[in-house]
Amino acid sequence: MITYNILHFLNSLSDFTILYVLASLVIAVLTWIESTLIAKNNGKLPSSAFFAVISILTSSWFIISALALYFLDFDGVMISVPVAYGVYSVMGWFKGVRLMGDDLPDDPKDIVLPTKYLTYTQSFALVFAGLCMAMLAHPYMDLSFL
Repeated sequence: MITYNILHFLNSLSDFTILYVLASLVIAVLTWIESTLIAKNNGKLPSSAFFAVISILTSSWFIISALALYFLDFDGVMISVPVAYGVYSVMGWFKGVRLMGDDLPDDPKDIVLPTKYLTYTQSFALVFAGLCMAMLAHPYMDLSFL
């Protein structure tokens, strides 16, 4: 039984929707790491190449999620993964603008992100990771109502 499920999961990796959800789980972990690095740097953006790569990946995932919504066929509740990331991104922009106020510095190195925003980001990362894991486990659970 376990061998069958492992083989079934490995075979399902050829399905782009499963690959998208698996990559979204990685993005959730990277989102957590990104906000933790900012929090450790007292709200300022770290100037490391590692942080820059993570930031580019998590930021571009909004566009990838929109493309996934358009091109991939999501079964049932599986569509919640790209929708959740899209809602998080748009709401993050609004929340960030509201928390930052009108007096933005000219240099991005001088921006200090509020702890409320970092808490919002870390909370989303946890919930999004749980959602991705649930959607990866969904084909193996007998939940016919979903």
